[in-house]
Amino acid sequence: MNSWRWYKWRGIGFGLFVFLFLFLFKPFRLDLYPSFRLFYTAAMYGFVTGAVILVGGSFFIKIIAPYINEEKWTLGKQILLNIVLMTGITIFNILVTQLVHQITLPLWWHFNMLKWVLMLGALPVAIAELISYNYYLRQHVKSAEGLSKNILVTFEKAVSQPELSDQLINNIPFRRDITAAFAEKEIKAVYKKKPSLLILTGENQNDRLEIPHKRLLAVQALDNYVNVFWEQDNKLQSTMLRNTLTNISEQLVGISCMYRCHRGWLVNTQRVVQVEGNAQGLKLSVDFLPQPVPVSRANIAGYRQVAEQHLADLC
Repeated sequence: MNSWRWYKWRGIGFGLFVFLFLFLFKPFRLDLYPSFRLFYTAAMYGFVTGAVILVGGSFFIKIIAPYINEEKWTLGKQILLNIVLMTGITIFNILVTQLVHQITLPLWWHFNMLKWVLMLGALPVAIAELISYNYYLRQHVKSAEGLSKNILVTFEKAVSQPELSDQLINNIPFRRDITAAFAEKEIKAVYKKKPSLLILTGENQNDRLEIPHKRLLAVQALDNYVNVFWEQDNKLQSTMLRNTLTNISEQLVGISCMYRCHRGWLVNTQRVVQVEGNAQGLKLSVDFLPQPVPVSRANIAGYRQVAEQHLADLC
């Protein structure tokens, strides 16, 4: 899913492209226009194109995108969105044409205008989306590789045995065991230092969970509930609390290694054993958790900062 910044530059770029294409190549019988009228007409349609993309992109990002699962947003859906935008461009081109020339265009002319817009925009849109997809894919894979490398370095230091490097790289279950053992050691230290536990509560104060914060793995939002994933005796546990992820995040404000990586997820960055990247963002493999935890594009920089800060220094 593209950002507002992407739509802003696309609106400017496509508006300029339409203006230059119409003015220089004079398609659709524009060669019959005198120079000034040609310039005015090309500028008018270029402005409409840019304005529709800017306004439509802003509406999509601010109003519609918050209700869309970014993990399921595919390249095909992005292209479909662009077809909707091109249909909007067609409608406003027709309205502007009728307003400027004080005429009412017949229905068949509407379809003719849509055909011209699709002919003019299909190739640039396809190229732009492929460039965007590959750019984000490369960036996120690179980020994932860097974060995974940092995790490996931390594990090697934790076990202090360089000869285990191959196992750490190639054996995810072994890596999970090392992470769990490392966390267990710190849990015991927590008990020795202070008896207090992490207490998470639901809307009803009697609905609560008490665990050492090192055992907390992740928290997932599920409508009006949150599913808290934690570990005990090397086994995955989960507890449902009636609450919002925002409220749980506020309760965890003192646990600096907990990060809201996605609108539907909080994750313990010290229990991440592997990071993978795709065009939508990052995927985190967390201790004992069967499903990957997503990191949205907007939260990658923040996750990287928290993860790098706390991989070596325990939170």
